[in-house]
Amino acid sequence: MKQRLLAILEVFFIALFCFSLYKLVDMFLDYRAGDEIYEGAKIFVEAEDEDEYYFKLDLEGLRTVNEDIVGWIQIPDTPIDYPLLEPDNNSYYLKHTYDDTYSDFGSIFIDCSSSFLDFNTIIYGHNTKNDSMFGSLKKYKDKDYLDEHPYIYILYGDYEKKYAIIAALTVEVTDSAYHFTEGKVEYQKTWLQDLIDRSEVPSPKEKITGEEKIITLSTCTSRTKTERFIVIAEEVKTVWER
Repeated sequence: MKQRLLAILEVFFIALFCFSLYKLVDMFLDYRAGDEIYEGAKIFVEAEDEDEYYFKLDLEGLRTVNEDIVGWIQIPDTPIDYPLLEPDNNSYYLKHTYDDTYSDFGSIFIDCSSSFLDFNTIIYGHNTKNDSMFGSLKKYKDKDYLDEHPYIYILYGDYEKKYAIIAALTVEVTDSAYHFTEGKVEYQKTWLQDLIDRSEVPSPKEKITGEEKIITLSTCTSRTKTERFIVIAEEVKTVWER
């Protein structure tokens, strides 16, 4: 009886191992396919001036692929270098790449209720295990990483905007960080101060006015379904007008 039980357990654990290995291989094959899809998008973008970090983006060419593409997001010397999409809902691009291919890789997209005209613009991307998409954001828990990669560049429409990262923290989906309704200056000042106070990395921002233009890069974590890691950045310059 004991030997039979051991044999059953052995078969069970072998099956479990094989299933886990299959899922792992399947995930990384999906990642590789996603990386290849996004590598194809880079033919539409190039840097023109490394001193000012100007973009040259063929936005019209990208929009022939998908009309939801509105620009590009890049953090120099990191994996974040992707088309930026503006959908009419927050679900489609969780499972579709920028060229409408169905994939768990998803896309980098702006919250459908958000806008760059708002005080706070939210941008979503998946937390992948190979650091693609927004998988590398978690590295902003390290001050040295922030010091080495302090800026986010976004080309949106006719403008390339430069953002300085000022906070990085773990939150729940119900957190005030996701409130992007316009408020009074004092409310916005309090809102931003709270996020900076909770930042897991020391913030370089010295003075808050409440009139800043903020972006929030948001990705999931591997711990719970409702936990997110966010990186907050402040617009500091419009680098280029096309």
